[in-house]
Amino acid sequence: MSIGFIGPGKVGVSLARYFKNKNIVISGFYGRNPESLKEAASLTDSKVFLDLEDLIDKSNIIIITTPDDIISEISNQISKYNLTGKSVCHTSGSIPSDVLSSAENSGASIYSIHPMFAFSNKFTDLEQLNNVYFSIEGKNISKDSEVIKLMDSLGNKYFTRGSDSSAKYHLASVVVSNLALSLFNIGTGYLTELGLSEDEAFEALYPLITGNINNIKEKGYRLSLTGPVARGDVSPVEKHLSVLKDSDIEIYKNLSMNLLKLKAEREFCENKDSLEKLVQSSKKYSELLKLLGGIE
Repeated sequence: MSIGFIGPGKVGVSLARYFKNKNIVISGFYGRNPESLKEAASLTDSKVFLDLEDLIDKSNIIIITTPDDIISEISNQISKYNLTGKSVCHTSGSIPSDVLSSAENSGASIYSIHPMFAFSNKFTDLEQLNNVYFSIEGKNISKDSEVIKLMDSLGNKYFTRGSDSSAKYHLASVVVSNLALSLFNIGTGYLTELGLSEDEAFEALYPLITGNINNIKEKGYRLSLTGPVARGDVSPVEKHLSVLKDSDIEIYKNLSMNLLKLKAEREFCENKDSLEKLVQSSKKYSELLKLLGGIE
């Protein structure tokens, strides 16, 4: 198995370093920036390819790690060559594999291989990547597919998904990564209004963030519930609503409503009528529901 990369950026280089660490052969990199290509090749003990056909010839898996908006263009470029027996992949989670249809028409098997990880630079800690899940999407995936053999060689956990899943799949990643970042920023913003710097505010909140994540990992969402909504404390929620910025009120209410539903599911064994049963069983939860806009 020999893997060539088109795009010597942070995702391509990080994955190539990781694959090489797992004793998978990296043929090299092709791209537009000569300096980035040299760095990528140096970091992975591989080759700089200035000719696209040469990269294709030396690789049986070609992974496109360019920005999403030029994946189709790259597919059109490589489709000019014979791709019979080759696997052509991209690493976007938001675009289905059929963006590579021109490569498929030239004989390639096409896939989306998406690592569920936020790559911030080319020097990603390889130990972290051992725990990363991959998702695989493409036609006729079987245990004999090159991409499945690659996953098995890595030892990472992975799952396969349908071609119509890309939007919902990518949404899941964005919610827990990008949107969570936005929530952290909103939360630290309220502390900065008390005089803390942004760094101090995040440092103060960091144990709460990591502790919550560890609890969820160990016990699941419902058993990790804490805070005023889970306890049915109306007064703190009223006070929160009184000091929230107008732009944050709907976010607060919507997320708190979800917490209330989780509380109901915990109390009534995830019954479909659990929220109704919770508010009927307790005046304080009924008041909370009204506060959060659940009922008039």
